[in-house]
Amino acid sequence: MIHGKKIMFAKSNVEGDYKKKIYCRDLDKNDYETKYKGHLTCINGCSAKIKFTERKNNVKFFSTWNKEGHLHKEGCPYHVDYKGKIGRKKLSAYYESIELSEDAILRRLQRKMEGLLKKYSDEDIIDPPNGSMEVDVVGEDEAAVYEGDENGNKSEYMPRIHYEDAEYISTDDIGCRKAVYGFISNVQLEQYRNKTKFAYFNLVSKHSTVNIAFTEAFYSNELSAGLDEFEVYISKVKELVEKHPDKIMAIAYGEITKKKRDKKGVNVSVISPNRVLVDNKTYNQIVHGNI
Repeated sequence: MIHGKKIMFAKSNVEGDYKKKIYCRDLDKNDYETKYKGHLTCINGCSAKIKFTERKNNVKFFSTWNKEGHLHKEGCPYHVDYKGKIGRKKLSAYYESIELSEDAILRRLQRKMEGLLKKYSDEDIIDPPNGSMEVDVVGEDEAAVYEGDENGNKSEYMPRIHYEDAEYISTDDIGCRKAVYGFISNVQLEQYRNKTKFAYFNLVSKHSTVNIAFTEAFYSNELSAGLDEFEVYISKVKELVEKHPDKIMAIAYGEITKKKRDKKGVNVSVISPNRVLVDNKTYNQIVHGNI
C-alpha cells in the first residue's frame, strides 16, 4: 500500500490497557511519552509498532515506526515495502498500474472538493451526477470505489485515489501519487533559464513547504490550449487568491516530488488540467469564466 499513510487508531500493549483500541485524538504528548511510547501496534493485529505525533493547533495522528512498514501484513492498508532502489521501482510500478482516465480523475476531485467545502466526508457524497457510487472505507481518507449504474448496482472496480491534507504532506511522501488539498497562500509564475515557463500554488502548511507545481508538461497537454491560455489561468487564480488570501481551496492530483533548494519542501506535480481544481472550479471554468 501507499507510503506515509496517517493512522487514526492503534492497539495498546500496556498492562491494564492490553488490546485496548486507542484513538489518536484522545491522546496527548505527555500520555504517549509516559505510558504508550513503544507499546502501540497496528490496530489490524500486525506486529508493526505505531508512533504518535501531536502538532500545533491540536493536529494529532498515528504513523508506523520508521523501517517497520513491512511488518504490516500484505493485506493491511498500512503495509509498505518501498525502501531503497528496488522499493522505489516497486512504488513506481504500483502507480503505473493504476489506470484512471482524465475524466475519472476530475470527477473524483470534484466529489472530494464538494465534500471538503461542505465539511462532509467522502462517505456522505453518494450521488454523483452520472450514475451512483458506493464507497467502502478502507482507511483514513482512502476508499475503494465502484462505479455503478442508475440502479446502484456495482459494475466496475475503480482504483483508489489517496487524499491528503497539505498539513500532513512531507518528504516521506516523495514518490507517491496523491490528491493533496489545502488553502492557497500565494501564486507564482516564473521561468527557467531556457525561458520555459512554470508556476506553482503555495499551500498553507505550518510544517513544510507544499506547492502545487505546473511545468511545461501541464500546458503542453492535449487538454490545454498552450502557454498563453496557461498564463491566463495562473493570472486569474493569482487575482482570486489576492482578493481572498488563505481562503481559496485547491486540490491537485500528482506525484509528490522534492522541491529544489528546500530540504523539507515538496511539490505536487500536476501534468493535466483535469487534475486540479481551485475553489471547486475546473481549469476551463477559470480560463473562460468570470471569477
